[in-house]
Amino acid sequence: MWVPARRHPLALSESKMKKPSWHELRSSREVAAVCALAFAAACTGALGDTTDGPGESSSSAGGDGASTGSDPPQFQPAAGMLRRLTRTQFRNAVRDMLGVEVDIHQLDADSWNGNFAVIGAATVVTSERGVEQYHAAIEGAVDAVFADPARRDQFIGCAPSGAEDDACVRGFIEAQGRRAWRRPLEAAEVDRLAAVAAKAAAELESAVEGARWATVALFTSPNFLYRPELGAPSADGSLRLTGYEMASRLAFLVWNSLPDQELLDQAASGALGTVEGIRAAATRLLEAPAGREAVGAFAEEYMRLDRISTQAKDAGLFPEYSPALQAAMIRDMRGTWEVLAFDDQASALELFSTTKAVVNTELAQLYGLDTAGLGSGAFEVRSLPADGPRIGILSKAGFLSQFANQKEGSPTLRGKFMRDALMCTPIPPPPGDVALELPEPPADKPLTKRQRLEIHRTEPACAGCHSFMDPLGLPLETFDAIGRFRTTDHGLPIDPSGEFDGVPVADARALGVTLSESASVAECLVRKYYMYAAGHEERKVDKRVLDALTASFEGSGYKLRELVLDVVTNDAFSSVAPQP
Repeated sequence: MWVPARRHPLALSESKMKKPSWHELRSSREVAAVCALAFAAACTGALGDTTDGPGESSSSAGGDGASTGSDPPQFQPAAGMLRRLTRTQFRNAVRDMLGVEVDIHQLDADSWNGNFAVIGAATVVTSERGVEQYHAAIEGAVDAVFADPARRDQFIGCAPSGAEDDACVRGFIEAQGRRAWRRPLEAAEVDRLAAVAAKAAAELESAVEGARWATVALFTSPNFLYRPELGAPSADGSLRLTGYEMASRLAFLVWNSLPDQELLDQAASGALGTVEGIRAAATRLLEAPAGREAVGAFAEEYMRLDRISTQAKDAGLFPEYSPALQAAMIRDMRGTWEVLAFDDQASALELFSTTKAVVNTELAQLYGLDTAGLGSGAFEVRSLPADGPRIGILSKAGFLSQFANQKEGSPTLRGKFMRDALMCTPIPPPPGDVALELPEPPADKPLTKRQRLEIHRTEPACAGCHSFMDPLGLPLETFDAIGRFRTTDHGLPIDPSGEFDGVPVADARALGVTLSESASVAECLVRKYYMYAAGHEERKVDKRVLDALTASFEGSGYKLRELVLDVVTNDAFSSVAPQP
């Protein structure tokens, strides 16, 4: 019996970026010195092999977006890319087209570049096994639709005959294909898919089966799984995204899914060729229920919430650490970003001082809140105690549980994330010959984590980098490995004092308040969102764009919705350079 081919040539070559080698450093003293230099250079943009070339990323410790004392270079667009849908985008696209949820954990993993899956999407390699996984997911989703006659008939929209020139099937392919592939299908493409339907109908003696296999072929095509952003010559000779590429880029940024028919119609009419048209389209997308994805999906990648479900904890110490609690941690973090941006339309800096939380029963219990009216699947926005120890997103279990081991939290990992994600001054990895584990103290002489870290920092190879990380993370020591509040560590009182950017902070609350007043944190947020939206790591030639976006972000009162609109209407979002 004939069946359509189950594999497609989906694999792309993975580009490699040269990383600094810290194993060649000659002494532990030199390690500490280089770490200090790397930190300073991240603030000044002076370190590393940077380039002005289009599409090339800085390999410096902190990107190269800051001024070096001279005028920043002229902006140059990044090279056009072919991007595979992230696992979340694939799930959302299948759901929006077929009404079926797929298990993304059964798919090839995303590739994370610049700490974003959407950037890694341009270099990810789809394995042979991965192709089979995508095919199985699509076939399962299509089977679910076609197993229900009423649902199937609504999806097809007509009665297929199985004939080679079946007008029903051809019209169905054109209509569904336009949205699935984010552009109109060419005549030859429709012919090929119609031939799949006719052959399957003949072999299986069922016109419906023919339509089913045509649907499988439509969605297993690379045209569904990959997003081209290659551009076309404009009137002035520069390369700009086509109308359909812009529709796709807007939809996947704001909805994290496919464009709808209205957006595709705007692409066809040329409305997305002007700044006004793009702003109007993006505003409509933001105002739709799915528009919350513009912030929620960014928060999920930015805060690396994907790691929560992979963090094992000691079951004896944390019996409540269940899949329901882990899912609630993700929902809480995403939900808080969305509430502040869309419901409250508050400053993004309030993320660090808010007392709002999105909780279910399990998370409310962890936070010490009343669980009345809640359930494992019933979430509500609640307020934490105004004078309580927990404030802002850094006091949320979704952050604290990530940067911890199975038994205890890690000030170093928490501080390292803050340096990288919130301050845009990443710390280089340690040399390979440095012990990363803190020695356990004798049972009869307990030590707090702070005391153990102080001993660890007496090693010259450790002192330099740890001095930039630990003071940031120590105020969060009042929260354990899953984010529960505590006042003692190994029976000893916890000293939660620390430091943010040279400013002493007394505890987690003071840390959150200090971050909520930091213009440098706001500037870093702009840099991170620009990377996420543009789909490439920060380059020296992006500085003028970033300066303009930072100024407008400040002028808006640090409103995240306004940042989204400013990014998509900036020329950098719609222009590309030729592929190398």
